[in-house]
Amino acid sequence: MLYQSYSLLRRSSVLVLQLCLALVLALPAISHAATNQIALLVPDGFSLPDPRVSAWLDGAQEEGLKMTVITDTQFQQGTTPAQFSGVILPDQVHVNASDALIAALETYTSQGGKLMLVYDFGALTTTGFYAPQKSRLSNLAGVDYVLYDQLLGNMIGVGPVTALGTTLRTLQVPPGKSMVWDASTTPPIEGISGYVYGFLIYPSFVTQGTYTGSALITSPNFGLVAGLRNFGSGSVLFVNLPLAYLKGQTDGMLMHGFLRYFGGNLIKTARLSAQPKARGGLVLNWHFCAGDQIAPAVEMNTWGTFDENNSPFSISVTAGPDHINFGDAHGINLSQNTAAKNLMLSLQSKGHKIGSHGGWIHDYWGANASETNQSTFEQYLVLNKQSVEGVTGRAAVEYAAPQGNTPQWSINWAEANGNTGYYFLGHTGMAPTRSYRDGVRSNETIRAFPVMPFGQYATFEEFEEFTVPVADINTWYRQLIDFVAKNRTSRLIYMHPVGAIEYPKTLNVIFNKADNVKASGLFNWYTMDTLAQFGQRRQQVTWSATDTGNAWSFQASHPSDLTDMAWVLPRTAYTQPVVTQGLGLVTWDTNNWIVTSLGGTSLGFTSGKK
Repeated sequence: MLYQSYSLLRRSSVLVLQLCLALVLALPAISHAATNQIALLVPDGFSLPDPRVSAWLDGAQEEGLKMTVITDTQFQQGTTPAQFSGVILPDQVHVNASDALIAALETYTSQGGKLMLVYDFGALTTTGFYAPQKSRLSNLAGVDYVLYDQLLGNMIGVGPVTALGTTLRTLQVPPGKSMVWDASTTPPIEGISGYVYGFLIYPSFVTQGTYTGSALITSPNFGLVAGLRNFGSGSVLFVNLPLAYLKGQTDGMLMHGFLRYFGGNLIKTARLSAQPKARGGLVLNWHFCAGDQIAPAVEMNTWGTFDENNSPFSISVTAGPDHINFGDAHGINLSQNTAAKNLMLSLQSKGHKIGSHGGWIHDYWGANASETNQSTFEQYLVLNKQSVEGVTGRAAVEYAAPQGNTPQWSINWAEANGNTGYYFLGHTGMAPTRSYRDGVRSNETIRAFPVMPFGQYATFEEFEEFTVPVADINTWYRQLIDFVAKNRTSRLIYMHPVGAIEYPKTLNVIFNKADNVKASGLFNWYTMDTLAQFGQRRQQVTWSATDTGNAWSFQASHPSDLTDMAWVLPRTAYTQPVVTQGLGLVTWDTNNWIVTSLGGTSLGFTSGKK
């Protein structure tokens, strides 16, 4: 079962989102001093916490950005670009807006502020009706939209979205999460895509008029989907997609991508990297589903595929005696299989992490586990985990669901039983995340590791079945390694030994490319557990940036250990940082300064303004 959703009722902007106004919550007064924070605007009286707001706050935290929630009154009491250089106008939570607020937003932007205007913000008046003819924010967006008078129920279209590949990469859409849409153009236009599905469909308001900004994403049928334009001395990033809604339905890639673009490319603020030492990398998750995976893995082990220079990998094992159904005897039968036990011990000795691939009987779990049969299927999680741990002598803290079938209760069980990370078919194209599902954050500590596809496919067996050219596969892996290195991020790829053994040259391409980029200090192989534990420790970091006039003064602390926490500062906005307190190392690349903590519980550094 694939946990992705891309449909939105065309009337949702009226019905679903009129629930915004709630109990009064008095937020604290905001200082008018300059901050490095992004403001997220909610209505007066909006009750917090609310998962539609938490989705933005969690997204900002995972992207390493500072975000503050402010109300309409706080914004209208004199918020200026000098105080908040960027303000996000979110979907779902602020559909009703006054004329006075919209006028204040125009003033803020014309004075140099940067807005990220998302989907249905302000689509309704304070009385709950659509404004005549078009959205009152059309002037800021640069196109006419929310055309209820003209289009009625057809004012929202649902379809594919397309862009230049280079633009998608800038928006953190990795190679493989888009496919060529129109090869006749130079360069080709690509459409955002998903594993198995192919081109994905998204809801966007139909737009009309000539857009005078730089279009980032468009709909072949419905107009502008995202664009950036100047407005007075400021600028407006218009995102005609329900970003928080999509994240709530296990498609958070675009919210996170636009957050990174808004914070890093437009506001040019510093961010706390989600990677140890801000070093990009890949998680290579090997799935051992059945008995036929052992012999090819043993052979590849003799090739050096699993040698220490390629480690660590995440190894997920289905440990039961059967594969498809009870009694077929095609499973790995790990506890009784000497060759399999020796292989796992060999892999573990080389630094790889051995975890649980579900469900005891791979295909049986994949076909039958559901949200309603925990009482029957939980035993298979227990059996599988016990078998793996009995062989390795270590806790199995990584989880991969057979066939990606991930009932929510199974993740709750995994989290309660010490698992730190799991392979996931939702949120594809994203870095590790605390997953949102059915509109809410589904777990507190365990991290989802979304699968990274190459178009509709992700494994060597699929590449072979659908005759994907080897040259294209090799190019994709190289590009993906370059992507995670350049953007100092991570993704999870997965494969099976029985398929990978048929592509030895491609394996060499992957590992040689990884070695070359690793030698430059920009790439590492990671396990799910390594990144999940780092992410959990990173959540405890407290940091701030204080405006001292000509410079920013940064202070960071952690209750136990700041080691490998790293800040990324755009060189176009900051001068070379200087460590003023604690142990830190300053490095750089073409675009960024990197300040990495070398240990201790506190760190201070300064960086001048450009």
